[in-house]
Amino acid sequence: MPRSLWTERLRHVGLAVLYFAVVTPAGLCVRAVHDPLRRSWDARRPTYLQPPVRTGRRTVSSSGRTRRPGVSPRRARSPR
Repeated sequence: MPRSLWTERLRHVGLAVLYFAVVTPAGLCVRAVHDPLRRSWDARRPTYLQPPVRTGRRTVSSSGRTRRPGVSPRRARSPR
């Protein structure tokens, strides 16, 4: 049985009302309590820049392969 056009419109309006009645106030309450991006001003900090996190000796190249700094990649041997 096909749905009528009014049923589809009523469903979209109901979802919009539910979103603005539940999700939006919840998001505003979370932002009022916690600043997820840490945008608050702290006059005692000399800088807001954070150094990059080093995870170890291996790095990931732009091609997605891992490599060690200072070591050239080896050629893959072809099977004989």
